[in-house]
Amino acid sequence: MRDAALLTVWLIGLFGLIGCVMAAVARFVKKDSMKYDKQFTWQSYPSWESKRTEGTTTKLGLSDN
Repeated sequence: MRDAALLTVWLIGLFGLIGCVMAAVARFVKKDSMKYDKQFTWQSYPSWESKRTEGTTTKLGLSDN
């Protein structure tokens, strides 16, 4: 009976740790945004914003409305 109780405590602790890590990763991913990427990742590509829309339908005379 003692072994089963110990196993239960260990499993609860293990899954608690795994849950905390998963929550931290989910929080990190949620806070990561396009604004952050533009600020830090794309700072070496200053023309990225203008080149992003080249060749889209708005350039061909079609309206977004």
